[in-house]
Amino acid sequence: MNIAVWHNLPSGGASRALHQHIKGLAQRGHQLTVYTTSLADSAYLDVADYAGAPKVVPLDMTLRIRHKYQDRLSSLALQTDTQINRMLIACQQSAAQIQAGGHDLLFANSCQHFMMPYIGRFVKQLPKLLYLQEPNRALYEAFPTQRWAALPDATNNWRKSDYRQAFWQDIFEQRQARVRVREELTNYAAYDQLLVNSYFSNESVVRAYGNGADVCYLGIDSDLFPYLNKPRKPFVMGLGAFFPHKRPDTAIRAVAQLPASRRPPLVWVGNMGNETYVSEMRQLASELTVDFQTRERVTQEELVELLNTASCLLYTSGLEPFGFAPLEANACGLPVVAVAEGGIRETVIEEKNGFLTSRDPAQLAAAVDRLLTDPALHQRFSEQGRTWVADQWGIDSAVDRLEKAMKKVLRQG
Repeated sequence: MNIAVWHNLPSGGASRALHQHIKGLAQRGHQLTVYTTSLADSAYLDVADYAGAPKVVPLDMTLRIRHKYQDRLSSLALQTDTQINRMLIACQQSAAQIQAGGHDLLFANSCQHFMMPYIGRFVKQLPKLLYLQEPNRALYEAFPTQRWAALPDATNNWRKSDYRQAFWQDIFEQRQARVRVREELTNYAAYDQLLVNSYFSNESVVRAYGNGADVCYLGIDSDLFPYLNKPRKPFVMGLGAFFPHKRPDTAIRAVAQLPASRRPPLVWVGNMGNETYVSEMRQLASELTVDFQTRERVTQEELVELLNTASCLLYTSGLEPFGFAPLEANACGLPVVAVAEGGIRETVIEEKNGFLTSRDPAQLAAAVDRLLTDPALHQRFSEQGRTWVADQWGIDSAVDRLEKAMKKVLRQG
């Protein structure tokens, strides 16, 4: 197949998944060309050996004060905002390149700004397959401090001018969000086939768009995450970008529940983050006397070393759609303690490759303590985790599933 690959991804799990897909397809003889934007992290993806240099179109999502005022007026008229308009232009440019490339298929991937990509509506006369890591959660979930925040208390003593400002701000934000949902539904309808990474993600797609998708599980490259059989050190590891939905606060509170005399450090590895939020987490750790160590943008070698020397991976992300980290840890022989939410319930099996608990810090701490104090249990989970990854989560099987879905779309197209 001659495949056009489109993405607008930052560094992280979705980029690792796409790298594996491109590498696996290229090794099977398929021809691939990558189309992307200037805001994507093409250096992190680094697939030049398999697909050549990416074809990049310019994209700027910076908003100035005048754009915000323009977007308010646009929202009242139910028109698209500045960032959508810029993405539409970038996707039109990429689509022109794709349609001139002699491809058999468009393989679209998630967009870091909108999740549901706009490229599908502009590529004509090609079968279109989308691998969506997750819907735009801020548009469909009740994030308490984000777009669908609770309304202010009507009984407070606000000044009238403050109330008027909050009223109109709420109107603008909700109108803009509804326009974005409308545009997302148009994008969703533009693809012939939608793939997701877990059954949980499929349920999220049904809730967001009204219809489901096919589950196409990802895989773990054991060559990238080898088991090195190194002595374990007394520290707990966390993985995830330094943002609230990755919930490092839960991990800090859990470690704080362990006895002070043998409380391990919490080493948190993240590829990006919000500096203000990181400072808040350090302050929380200080108040709870937890040794919270942050490592940002570590190399692959450093990550593998940490996974091979930590005593436990404490995974606390909120409603994670799939989560590479627990399986990557298992590949390195590291047992996992995870919050039983989202797609993690499909990758972590209770008392096989780790423990699943509620988000209660005391329950998480009890599970961590069992692993830290029972060497035989730790060894059993380590061996079973490596077997679990090797048997069920290999790269070849993941590429098999994707290739099968592509051939199906081509036949139907």
